[in-house]
Amino acid sequence: FGLIAVTAAALLTGANQPRAKDWSSTVTLSKAGYHVRGNPDAAIRLVEYAAYSCPHCGIFEMQGGDELTARFIKPGAVAYEIRPFFLNEIDKTLSLIAYCGPPAKFFGNTSQLLKYQHEWLRSPTRAQAQRWTDPDWNKRVQAMTEDLGLYAMMEQRGFKRAELNKCLADEALVAELQKGTENAFYNEGVQGTPAFQLNGQLLPVSTWPALREVLVATMKGFV
Repeated sequence: FGLIAVTAAALLTGANQPRAKDWSSTVTLSKAGYHVRGNPDAAIRLVEYAAYSCPHCGIFEMQGGDELTARFIKPGAVAYEIRPFFLNEIDKTLSLIAYCGPPAKFFGNTSQLLKYQHEWLRSPTRAQAQRWTDPDWNKRVQAMTEDLGLYAMMEQRGFKRAELNKCLADEALVAELQKGTENAFYNEGVQGTPAFQLNGQLLPVSTWPALREVLVATMKGFV
């Protein structure tokens, strides 16, 4: 009986010390349809306006993506939302690739595309540029995906060409994201990327070191 009592006491003690929840794998959709990573009820809501062809967005992901996740999103302090912002036609194609698959895939897709941007982002040859202006939407985006080596890159994340082509055909999604870009530019003051909004206020920072300082200072107010 003594052993049983000790075991029961140990179980009760463990029950009183639950393991902290890892929010980094939680992905939800905002009312506007954008992906949100982390605790959807977090007191701090960070929005990034990102363009996949923007070198500064790639630098931000390489410098701060992992720390943002581990230090701020994982413990549930920050909900992190990404809103694609179109600078050119490449961004439309890349956004469709990022959105491919279930919502849980989005942030991994985005990280893959931005961290390895230096491998695929390049100016097209004359022949490629002609292919990229084909009046047929599917031919155009598929040519861009092929020429930039993105079919091969996304195969590493388990995507088959046919699945990617189905995602690339979603012109309705591009139209919605275009509306979001126009709203950000005309109504929210976003003039370039990356741009960050914290709890509804556009921040005057665009780099990870500067954003990290803002997040640390903001967290102190909630601890």
